[in-house]
Amino acid sequence: MSYINMKSRRSFDFFAPYNEEGERCVTTVFPIAIKREVVDNKLVHDCNPTLAEVNSATAVTVQVEITVQPGTMLILTNRGAGAATVKGVACDGKKVTTLMWDGNGYIKLGESAISE
Repeated sequence: MSYINMKSRRSFDFFAPYNEEGERCVTTVFPIAIKREVVDNKLVHDCNPTLAEVNSATAVTVQVEITVQPGTMLILTNRGAGAATVKGVACDGKKVTTLMWDGNGYIKLGESAISE
């Protein structure tokens, strides 16, 4: 599949590698960071990467609806003092935590201090 940027006239080619495993039709999200809101401690992880933010003085557990394939990232900014738990992974307060979905759970890739 090819995409042409009409302003720059540059083209981008995408291809699907040979694979006979899994579903016949695979939905692949375009790799672009999209912000998703955490509402009532619930989040939809449907893009790569997903950017989300929580802000709570106490510990919270974020329930995640996952509609992406393994290898997709979730970047959670925790502005509050309390830890946020995402599918069993603790995301410390006042930190940005980068998580990767491996098809079974989230792997914590790292964290950084919030720069303000």
